Amino acid sequence: MNRPSSLLILAGVLSFCAAILQAALGFVPEWSAALGAADALVSNPLLLLISSLLVALLLVIFGLYGLSGAGVIRRLPLLRPGLFVIGLLYGLVGIYFPFQVLEMLGILPSAGSTPIFTLLVSFGAFITALAYLIGLAVSWKRLSTKPALAVS
Repeated sequence: MNRPSSLLILAGVLSFCAAILQAALGFVPEWSAALGAADALVSNPLLLLISSLLVALLLVIFGLYGLSGAGVIRRLPLLRPGLFVIGLLYGLVGIYFPFQVLEMLGILPSAGSTPIFTLLVSFGAFITALAYLIGLAVSWKRLSTKPALAVS
């Protein structure tokens, strides 16, 4: 297995793990409350469950795109743009991580203490974004939508 495929497999697996965690949070409102979910959401278990399962479904789709880019499953439509957008979305969640580290090192002024869960989610999203985007960049040519010309 080559390196780009390994990165995109990693990205897909991380997305599936995030989907499992998100679904679990929907089934256990106490966990959601402990991890900072809004009171309006926690007080309405049906809304919490539906929203958590919708986000989990989206994360599963992200995972399928990662596996498709790695060549593990069949090619999905709009694969290259899809992987790029997924990487950017994870990057938006994970962009906070480097700033948190700089605050912890004292390089940036601290805005207050950051909950450990926020740090972990940000780190996970940052790593997942890197896996999607670097995996896509290295696999760009292989993921071309144009079929290769046969040379006789």
